[in-house]
Amino acid sequence: MDDLSRQLQAHADRLAASSVEWMYQDPFWEARYGIERARRFGSEDAHFHVRYLVQALTEQRPSVLEGYAVWLRTLLVSRGMCTLHLDQNFAGLQAALAAEGFGPDSPAHGYVQAARDALRYAPGPARTLQDSAVDLAHHAVQVLGAEVPAPFQARLEQELMLHLSYLADAVGTGHPEFFAQHLSWYATFWPRREFGVLPFARLLEALEAALAHSPSGQDEVKAVFSAARTPSEASPS
Repeated sequence: MDDLSRQLQAHADRLAASSVEWMYQDPFWEARYGIERARRFGSEDAHFHVRYLVQALTEQRPSVLEGYAVWLRTLLVSRGMCTLHLDQNFAGLQAALAAEGFGPDSPAHGYVQAARDALRYAPGPARTLQDSAVDLAHHAVQVLGAEVPAPFQARLEQELMLHLSYLADAVGTGHPEFFAQHLSWYATFWPRREFGVLPFARLLEALEAALAHSPSGQDEVKAVFSAARTPSEASPS
């Protein structure tokens, strides 16, 4: 795959820039890290993604990119991000690759997909939560019902997926405090999400109701959620 590696290396700067441009449409990054810092580190990470992809293709070992993804997730989660953010970065790289002619049939796309798949936790509570996240988010939106206008509901499901990813990371890494820290900060950020008059505390109530119907063996997940939610109730909505 030397030819492919060389082609990607030649397009590295463009691939990196294109893969993360979507991020800066989300006010989360400016609010959480400041736009200059977010852009600087976002660009650096994007270049590393391409660099590891080129290395993996050169060595014909998807495990190079898979191991990098798992290592980077550990680092980013400790800095206030979540698995979903990294997965979106890799999805952005796949989109950038496709725009350069390296679509789903290209080994490059497949190697990045392998890295995304590696972000699934080993079987256990965190993995079960990841696997059920779509259904849980949908259930939480149903709990909220008419409180959320129909045009907002698809976006709200994505919002709930974000919080479920933070929760899965707190369980999967063995650091429940990460979820508590996330909720504490997010409560102050919540008004910028512009979901009308829906309070953040009400969103968490709906999510807790959805978790009550989650698959068996999720006692640890529910305990982490409950412990983190209590302090956030006093935060601004």
